[in-house]
Amino acid sequence: MSKFLNVEISAEDKAQTDKILNALLERKLVTGGQFIKAPARFWWQDKIVDMDYLTVTSFTVLKHKTAIVELASQMSEETVPLIRFSEFEGSPSCLNGLKKLWHEPT
Repeated sequence: MSKFLNVEISAEDKAQTDKILNALLERKLVTGGQFIKAPARFWWQDKIVDMDYLTVTSFTVLKHKTAIVELASQMSEETVPLIRFSEFEGSPSCLNGLKKLWHEPT
């Protein structure tokens, strides 16, 4: 049985999020994505930086993790793209839908 993952990928603007998500979708590595825009504050190059930031959230399976990291890193314009994964459990109908997307037995 597959391990299902929530994936979050950061970007500085909408153009970057579009570029990253479209590349992942074309290769069928993720289900789709939500764009979350929010103010952010973080340490960067020995300074605290404030800016608006975007995060793309989506779902995937463990077998796509390495390909997602490689592709998102190539597509990102950030020096250090933030790419995070967390395992999740979902309702049977949710998990069956994800399995069908990747042609896995339900």
